[in-house]
Amino acid sequence: MGRNGSGEDGRGKLPGKLGFARPHCVQSRDTTTTFGRSTIEPSLAWLLAPVTVQTFLDEIWGARHYHVKHRCAGYFDGLLQSSSAVEQLLERYRQDPSALRLVRGKDRKRAADSYRLFDGSLDIDGVRNDFAKGYTIVIDGVERYVRAVGALSHSIEVELNFPVQVNAYVTPPASQGLVAHYDEHDVLILQVLGSKTWHLYDGVVPPREIQRDKDTAVAIDELSPPTDLRMEAGDVLYLPRGRVHAAETNSEPSIHLTVGIHAPTLLMLAVGALYAESFHDDRLNAQLPPRHLDDADVTSAVGDLLRDAVATAEDPRAIAGGLDALADVLVRRGKCPPIGPISHSANIDGQTLVQKYQPLYSRVKAVDGGVALQFATLSVGAGADHEAALQFISSSTKPFRVRDLPGLGTQQQIELVRSLIVSGFLVRLTDD
Repeated sequence: MGRNGSGEDGRGKLPGKLGFARPHCVQSRDTTTTFGRSTIEPSLAWLLAPVTVQTFLDEIWGARHYHVKHRCAGYFDGLLQSSSAVEQLLERYRQDPSALRLVRGKDRKRAADSYRLFDGSLDIDGVRNDFAKGYTIVIDGVERYVRAVGALSHSIEVELNFPVQVNAYVTPPASQGLVAHYDEHDVLILQVLGSKTWHLYDGVVPPREIQRDKDTAVAIDELSPPTDLRMEAGDVLYLPRGRVHAAETNSEPSIHLTVGIHAPTLLMLAVGALYAESFHDDRLNAQLPPRHLDDADVTSAVGDLLRDAVATAEDPRAIAGGLDALADVLVRRGKCPPIGPISHSANIDGQTLVQKYQPLYSRVKAVDGGVALQFATLSVGAGADHEAALQFISSSTKPFRVRDLPGLGTQQQIELVRSLIVSGFLVRLTDD
């Protein structure tokens, strides 16, 4: 970028500030109307179409890469606003430089160190200058700042029960941001603007090596030639964890989103199960004996103690505790829904049509004196006789009538729905 900050340079122009070509098509999207408003609801099914989610999970997940060609340059306009996407992102991160970095091969610059102004905000001009020199802009945690991207990430969390993080990559023309590497988790790559050529190398890095290695960069000299594929705007690419890959832009800048899907491992479940059981079985709380590192006899005894303690994880109660710990992570990751207007809770009867706020992971849990519906940072308590109704609401995916709630009388149904509308968990719909 020139010294005058105009964006002119031999490497091209910063996308967003000076623009991309307009989308050549507009895709159809599922929409929901809430009190007259039409809102886009991006989802895993929307990303994978025409492949169904179940086919993806049965035949593709964890096994091989998959390229979805939507043939629609504007497919992701509902997530980021086309030509202004980069400027929007930089503005949203102006007060949080720590979530941004620039990379060019093995050269990395953290925004917190290299692009911070005297007032602590992001030096956007400095970012533009280095972009013009061939650096890729990497922005972490986009789901926290862009509502539509957040809706997509939470929708995938609800669908798969896995935590999700979305990062954005903005790469100048004829450039490669990251060296060949693998990711420690499965990813969906969404080509938002421009195009990119991806080099996919055969085989995957075994999970045990992923667990051991801290550096995910891979020397490709001894690898077989890669399979190359070109991602056009609107395309989606799935890569399982451990698949070695690299990417480079062509003659124009590129923006893509990487949806990182962080599936918990059996090790994480086992640790959670043992921790949960430690509140009930003191074998897991036994102290190691003196000289357990130096005395062979003591070391042998420690092995017996460990085997006996680990066996407690076979108890269904322990497994339930481990799963509950994983569920708690998803509950706390949920974005608290907007509080429903009081007016929406008026004049409710059995015919009133409502729907669960989407997307939002929730659960019903037994508490002292009854049950509670837990979602995001909130918990709505009720008597034990409300359990069936709360389970119905928590697991619902489609609109329902107040009268459909099981196990409750008419007035109880109305009061429960009214409280959940005010809390934001339920949204009132019209019959239009």
